[in-house]
Order: sequence, then C-alpha cells, then structure tokens
Amino acid sequence: MKKNLLIKEKTLTEKQEVYQEQIEQQLKDKDIMGVVSKAASTFTSTLSHDEIQTCILSALWKATSKYRLDGGTKFTTYLYRGVVMECLTQQKFNLNHYSPHSTHHNLPDRKNPYDRIDLLDEINTKCEDPDLIYDRFYKNMTIKELAKQRGVCGETIRIKLKKNLKNLRNSMIEGV
Repeated sequence: MKKNLLIKEKTLTEKQEVYQEQIEQQLKDKDIMGVVSKAASTFTSTLSHDEIQTCILSALWKATSKYRLDGGTKFTTYLYRGVVMECLTQQKFNLNHYSPHSTHHNLPDRKNPYDRIDLLDEINTKCEDPDLIYDRFYKNMTIKELAKQRGVCGETIRIKLKKNLKNLRNSMIEGV
C-alpha cells in the first residue's frame, strides 16, 4: 500500500515539474504574454500589479494543467478566459463588503460589476460546461455555431444548455 502511494506521489511530482517547465517556456513566448497582458489590461485600475501577476500565473498554471486539445478552443483563448476569471475572482476577494440594494439580492444588478462577478462564479461552480454558457451568452454564438465548433449536433448543444441553465437557476433559487 505504501509503495503504491509513493509511486502516485512521485508521478504527481513529475507532472508538476513538466507543468512548471511548460509554464517557464510560455512565460518567454511573446504571443502568450501578449494574450495574458491584453486579458489583464482591463483590471489595471482595480487590481495592483502584484495581484495581476498572481492572477496571470494562476491562470497559466490552471490552463497548462487542464487544457485539452480536443476541447474545441485554442490554448490562448482558454488562457485569456482563465486570466479574466482569475482577475474577476481577485476583484471579488478585494471587495470589503457587499450590501445588497434590494430584497432580491440574488439577482444581478447591471450597474454593480460585483454582482456580475457573483454570477460568473455561479456559472463556473454550478454549470457542468461553463465554456458553453460563456460562448452562447457572452460571445452570442448560435446553437448551430456551437454545434459546429464542438463537432456535435445542435440538439446535443440545446440539451446541454438547458441542463446547465437549470442547474444555474436552481442554485440561484437556493440562495434566496
């Protein structure tokens, strides 16, 4: 039993070393650094330089370890979204207090950017496929475009969207 644990631990360490080497190479790549700089540029007024760098490194680590070639997106697109999400999460963390302005505090207020951050958190934690929701509603992609991009039929996309939105809706109702 101990031998199996040591083998698993060693394998995990080897994977981490590979990820670290990949990240070091990516940090030297001008194209990748241009993408992460562009993604983080919108947060320069709300986050410190150190916080932005932390978000970039965290997103780079997550993207390197979780990116799949068969996922239907380029690595830089995946990384860009990761940097944005890390920065939004950091912004939310920096928020000292949250005071809802209405009795329906679980519904996002368009004027309050932190409500949008809460909604993005809900999407990332409650949806099985947050990229599908992101592509459909943020990028305004049609079901046909999503199906073509992912190599499935439109009905599959429609069912996945319905399931993800139901999970999201249920999580918001539970928050009341």
